[in-house]
Amino acid sequence: MVKGIKMTEQKLVKFTRLLKKKHSELRIWAKSNGISCYRVYNKDMGDLPFSIDIYDKYLHIVQYEQKGVASLSQRDALRLADAAGKSLYFPEDRIFLKYRTKLNEGEQYQKYSAENITAVIQEFGLNFKVNLSDYIDTGLFLDHRDTRALVRQNAAGRKVLNLFSYTGSFSVYAAAGGAVSTTTVDLSNVYLNWAKENMELNHFKSAAHTFVSSDVFKYLDEAISQKEKYDLIVLDPPTFSNSRKMDKKLDIQKDHVELINKSLKLLSKRGFILFSTNYTDFKIDLKVRDRGFVTNITDETIPDDFKGSKIHKCWHIEKRK
Repeated sequence: MVKGIKMTEQKLVKFTRLLKKKHSELRIWAKSNGISCYRVYNKDMGDLPFSIDIYDKYLHIVQYEQKGVASLSQRDALRLADAAGKSLYFPEDRIFLKYRTKLNEGEQYQKYSAENITAVIQEFGLNFKVNLSDYIDTGLFLDHRDTRALVRQNAAGRKVLNLFSYTGSFSVYAAAGGAVSTTTVDLSNVYLNWAKENMELNHFKSAAHTFVSSDVFKYLDEAISQKEKYDLIVLDPPTFSNSRKMDKKLDIQKDHVELINKSLKLLSKRGFILFSTNYTDFKIDLKVRDRGFVTNITDETIPDDFKGSKIHKCWHIEKRK
């Protein structure tokens, strides 16, 4: 039997108190770090499975489908969104409420709308375009804020390759950190154009920053055959992908060994791979350790507004000497 979630007035009061408390704790931290987008609620009450993010003047709310639990009714979800908006002083027309279903293997999220409501937000002194209306995700994964900062800290004088680049935020951070070049690879022209916009928003327009529309597996094979070398490779693939442009479906648990081993062939002597996944049940294969020196750096890449969550896993991988 599927359980239902009941939205009582008592539960709503408890939720708004918790939301105000977390916002009060985080807003000063965010302002002092030049961050205008951060998470203020991350499924903190187990029977209210929502994430709530502030994007400058907007509130982005997502309800998550839970196995064996009926979701809140639309009426109750709207009550929660209204209460969140009033608690944090966001008007109704600046609140976006979405519903994230559990995908079956091979499924992908479809476009949510075509309103094209966008904003430019700030993160550690850098600018990024986000789309609040049209997709389940906004174009910037907030949980990787500290991972991006790690790239900037290590980018000086390096050639950086950003695979499965999405909207190019890792490339922006690499350029900001003094990378001699960035190569941004994604299969989607929509996301590549978005990545170009993000680079231009931060005044990185030189020929040293290139954008490649390609299946990552094909790109790796071609780069290996051409004996390309990179000093830092960012590898942050989706959990699954079945794009018609790809020769095969991507399943990160099955395919990560191939992706990492091929990336290792492209590393310079001083290079390293930053590999990450948001697949909760992911386990890194021991075969990776046969080729590379692997360090789990997950804890140091979880930012303050996601502490205590299992939002992603991350590894630093070098060639075995």
